[in-house]
Amino acid sequence: MMAKTEAAASRQEQRVERRQAQILDAARACVRADGFHAASMSRIAAEAGMSVGHIYQYFENKEAIMVALSERDFEDFMFHVTELGHHEQLDVPGIIAAFQDRIMWLLDHDRAALALEVLAESARNAKFASLVLRVDREFRHEARKIVRTAVKGLLPAEADARVEMLLVVVRALLIHAGTHPVSDRKLLADGFGLALRGLLGP
Repeated sequence: MMAKTEAAASRQEQRVERRQAQILDAARACVRADGFHAASMSRIAAEAGMSVGHIYQYFENKEAIMVALSERDFEDFMFHVTELGHHEQLDVPGIIAAFQDRIMWLLDHDRAALALEVLAESARNAKFASLVLRVDREFRHEARKIVRTAVKGLLPAEADARVEMLLVVVRALLIHAGTHPVSDRKLLADGFGLALRGLLGP
């Protein structure tokens, strides 16, 4: 009986996760078409093929949807950055090549445009400000491991300076990708590689 109850609970959890993913995918499509603030609950519901009332069973309001959508993107991004921190065996060219490969994910225009909306919203909304601060903190933590792996013997202040500039470069790259949809993504990745060579140099 207990096994059946646990199996039923697991199936219910999976259904909830599928519905939430369906709503978040719809929200992304609406943000892409209408922008962050113009993406209304009715538009999201229509895109998801659900009623607005049905959506409220999974998310409290539009803000909760946008926070969840942003968190999903940032978690994906941090997954790529964390993976880089596991490559202690790589030399600097290897780290740069791996970073360039993963940064192409960030250069997707729709993803970058949403991140820009989140950065702008963080100046007005405490929930988004908290999300951005958390991502910055996690990025610094993982980037510090990468920098210390690549450049031996750095003083803590020297490592922190390089980490901070790496965050600045990544954010600038994101802003450029979000505001210049026709930019050559491969060219941007190559330019990012040049910046990395400086940050990871002796």
